[in-house]
Amino acid sequence: WLKSICSSLAHPLQPSTPSSAAMLRSSVKRGGGGGIIDKMIPGYQDKIWAALPKGIKEYRVKSENDAFESGIASHKRWQGVFLSWKETEKGFAPSQKYRKPAVDWRRQMERGTMHYGRWYEGPAGSDYTPGKTVDRLDNVKEPFTDAEWAERKNYRSWDIMKLGYAGLALFLAYRVTNEWPVVWCEEDKEAKAL
Repeated sequence: WLKSICSSLAHPLQPSTPSSAAMLRSSVKRGGGGGIIDKMIPGYQDKIWAALPKGIKEYRVKSENDAFESGIASHKRWQGVFLSWKETEKGFAPSQKYRKPAVDWRRQMERGTMHYGRWYEGPAGSDYTPGKTVDRLDNVKEPFTDAEWAERKNYRSWDIMKLGYAGLALFLAYRVTNEWPVVWCEEDKEAKAL
């Protein structure tokens, strides 16, 4: 068969006889030629293919098809594995049974289901819910009623101003009663001469 290849290469214009196996091989013709050998010997790949024995042609076609089909089979196998994993993922979804029964405050206000927290007894009949609040800064000169002020005096700690004055008095007494050293720098007569 090597003789037939060499003879077909020697006579490039002689048409080769088409065989039934030659139809199994598909050659893609792309623009640009395909290389220097194709320019020197046009259609050399088809001539080599035509000169190959039928068994080799069938083997080459079968191996190429098997490689393609093995990729598809591998894809199908992995697809089955991944789809089985996807089935188990459905079990990881959080159950409505254990969901947190909480809605953020913006949605509650929009739905009209806003819960403003615990009820507190505030001053002047307020309970610190919207529309029922009292601003203590409205009366800055007398923020507490006489009853509240009397109650606060029961838990009053020592006045911070008195503590500050006592600390300042201790500091001044310490400064007045202690002697502060004075450092005299004696200049050396020899250093002055230099």
